Amino acid sequence: MSSQYLSLREVGRRLGIPPSTVVYYKDKYSKFLPSIAGSGRRQRYSVEALEIFRRIREMYGLNWTTEQIENELSLKFGMLVSSINDDQQLINDAGLESSSDMQTVIKGLSSVLGKVSDLLSNQALFQTELRDLREEVSILRSEKRKLSAETNEQILDMAMEIGRLKRDRAELFRLLRAGGTGPDESSFPAAGYLEQPLVIRNSEGEYLGVAGKGRKHFSLEDFVKLLENSVTSHRSVDLEWRQSDGQWILVIDASESSVGSQKKIVLVTEENVTPNNNTVVRIDSMEINGKAVPGALLFSLFRQIRESFDR
Repeated sequence: MSSQYLSLREVGRRLGIPPSTVVYYKDKYSKFLPSIAGSGRRQRYSVEALEIFRRIREMYGLNWTTEQIENELSLKFGMLVSSINDDQQLINDAGLESSSDMQTVIKGLSSVLGKVSDLLSNQALFQTELRDLREEVSILRSEKRKLSAETNEQILDMAMEIGRLKRDRAELFRLLRAGGTGPDESSFPAAGYLEQPLVIRNSEGEYLGVAGKGRKHFSLEDFVKLLENSVTSHRSVDLEWRQSDGQWILVIDASESSVGSQKKIVLVTEENVTPNNNTVVRIDSMEINGKAVPGALLFSLFRQIRESFDR
């Protein structure tokens, strides 16, 4: 007799029969399928019993009746069943089956085999879940790399655009300082005029300017930059200088055609000499969209600028 015992699950796996069908065959034809050890679903069968299960499967496939199947099993496997029963009787006669130690070992072995089977099933499930998680992590990493590449590309495009805007701005102020490039150079103030300290004068004749801490004074050029930055959200910005009665007038016309928004700033300046004999450029007046900016508001603006420069 072979020493290898098979569970019902193993019988079904080897023959390709569903577990429920194997259990049905075992219950229906138990007298032709003697078990070696265990009980219920944990019964163990000799390797020779595989042939009996296989033949039962074939006869069911041929639509044989129960009586026909039992007759066939009695004729073909009667001696094999008797042999298996004789082997089992030999074990009983040797006193092993009646031995409490033997029963304990058999029960313990059945329990261990059941737990091992469960562990193997759980292990297969865990391995499947682990494989799925690894695939998800791989997909996420791929998406992260793609997103990072797209973000870096956008940052590079923005940096290039900022660089272009800075170059355009530098060129604009170079032209302003140079006094223009066209035939009528008098349409721009001289570079010295733009670089002189910018001040305002109150009703008592006092001058208020901004002297930056550890740096040069706040100039007309600096103020024009601030005005330009205040309208950078507009799509179209035009700057025009003109001279009238010794004063330089800057007109900034900004518009956003898509939303119908427009801002027009008119700044009137002239060169003055302070009581301390310093040459400066004084703001004479300022208008925004046709409305004069009050002197008090200009004083407040200069104080804020001075505080910013002093930091």
